[in-house]
Amino acid sequence: MNSSSLSIVRWLTVCVLAVGFLMVWTRQINGAPVERDANQTVRMAVNLDRHGVMSLDEAPPYTPTDYREPVPVLACALGIKIIDGILGAAPDDAYFSGERVRYLKYQNLLWLSLLTVASFWATLELTSSFALGLLAAVLVNLPFAGGPLDMHLVNDLYSEIIASAFFMLASLCLALGFARRRLGYLALAGLLFGVVTLTKAAVLYIFIGVVVLLPCCYLLQRYPLRAAARDLLVIVVTFACVVVPYMYRNQRQLGSFQLSQRAGVVLMYRALKDQMTALEYRGSFYVWAPNSVRSLVGKVLGFTPADLRRGGRLQRLNISEDADFAKEDIAAERAGRPDLSLTYYRKARAERTQIEIQLAQAGHLQAELEGDDILKKRAAAMIMAQPGRWLALTIPFLWRGATLVFPILVAALALAIRRRRYDLALFSLPAFGLVMFYALFSQFIARYGVPAHEVAMVVLMALVGLPFLPKTKSALSG
Repeated sequence: MNSSSLSIVRWLTVCVLAVGFLMVWTRQINGAPVERDANQTVRMAVNLDRHGVMSLDEAPPYTPTDYREPVPVLACALGIKIIDGILGAAPDDAYFSGERVRYLKYQNLLWLSLLTVASFWATLELTSSFALGLLAAVLVNLPFAGGPLDMHLVNDLYSEIIASAFFMLASLCLALGFARRRLGYLALAGLLFGVVTLTKAAVLYIFIGVVVLLPCCYLLQRYPLRAAARDLLVIVVTFACVVVPYMYRNQRQLGSFQLSQRAGVVLMYRALKDQMTALEYRGSFYVWAPNSVRSLVGKVLGFTPADLRRGGRLQRLNISEDADFAKEDIAAERAGRPDLSLTYYRKARAERTQIEIQLAQAGHLQAELEGDDILKKRAAAMIMAQPGRWLALTIPFLWRGATLVFPILVAALALAIRRRRYDLALFSLPAFGLVMFYALFSQFIARYGVPAHEVAMVVLMALVGLPFLPKTKSALSG
C-alpha cells in the first residue's frame, strides 16, 4: 500500500472512530436529575448567571461561596446563558432535571472530544505510532463507553471529564516544553495546570510537586542554569496568572486566600478511616475491590455482602445510600450527631455539621468556612498522632482508586528514568502525584482517579512502544 492510500485509510479510520465515539456519548445523555456534587455546581452556575454571584443559596440573599471550583461552574453558567438565549428564560429548577439539563450535559461531548484528541496527540508524540494513538483514544474512552468499566459520568455534570481533558493537555505540554526546550509549551503547561487546579483544587499540590522535581530533570540533562531558571519562572508565572485572581476573589469575598473549603471534611474522612480495626482493614480490600473481582476477593478474604449490612463486620465501611441503615445514618449527619453515625463517612460529615451549628449559634458569620478550618486541624492532628496507621491505610486506598493505574505509572517512571526518556517521566509525573495525593489525603473513591487513569492509558501505550524507540533519544525532540 502506497503512502497516499495509507493516509486515506488512516483518515477513514479516524472518522469512523469519531462518529462511533459521538454516538456512544450522545446516547447516554438524558434529562436525569443532577445530584450531589454536580447539583451544587449547577446551583452555583444558575446563581452566577441569574444573580451574578457564585452561591449555593436557593433564595436571596445570595452569599458568595468557594465550595466548588470555578471552571465547571463557569462552563455550566455559559451553557445556561446559551440555552436561555435559544429557548428563552426558564425557572431556576429547570436546570436540575429535564430537557434543559440534558442540553447542559451536552457540554461533555466537547470535553470528551478534547480528551480523545489530546490522548491521540500525546501517544503520537511519545511513540510516533499512529496505531498506538488510535488504541489510546479507545482506552481513554472506556470509563465513558457505557460498558462494565463505565464510571457513569457522561450523563452527569461532575468535574472529572473536563479535568481529564485539561490534565492530559497540561501533562503533554510539560513534556513537550522540556524535551523541545520551547517556552511556549511551558507557558501553555502553566496555564493549563492553572485551569485544572480551578477544576480540581488538589492539583495545586501536584503542580507544586512538579515544580520542585523539575530541576532534577534539568540537572540530568545538564541544562544551562540560566535557561532552567527561566523555564521554571515561565511555568510558575503563567500558572499564577490563572489561579491567583480566583484566590484573591476568595480573600476579598470570603476572607480566606484558598481555592475551596472542602479540605477539612475530606481530610477527616481519611483520619477517621485510619482508625479502622484490623478486621476492617482486611475487609477494605473486599469492599473497595473492582466489581469484576469483588466476589473472588471476598471468597479469598472471607467476606460476603452480609458483612456490609446493619450489625455486619464491615458496616462502618458501607457508604451506599441503599444500605439498610442509610436513612438513620444520613439523619445523624444532618442533625450533627457523630455519636449516632454508623459509618466513618457519615461520622465525618456529622462532625462537620455539628461544628457549623455550634459556630452559627455563637454568631459566627462564616460558620462553614471556619468550621472547615477547625475540621482540617482536628483531622491533621489525628493523622499526625498515628502516622503508622496513616501510611498503612495508603495501601488499600491505592487499591480502591488506582488498582491498575498505580503500577502502570510506577513502571513508566522507573523505565523512563532508566532509558533516559525524561519526556515520558515528566508526562507521567503529574498523574503519579495525583494518585499519591488522593491515596494519602482522601478517601480516594474511583471517580477521583479518572484524570490519572486517562494519562495512564497513554503511558501504557508508550510502554508498549518503548522497546522499539531509541534508548536515550526523546520521541518528542525528533
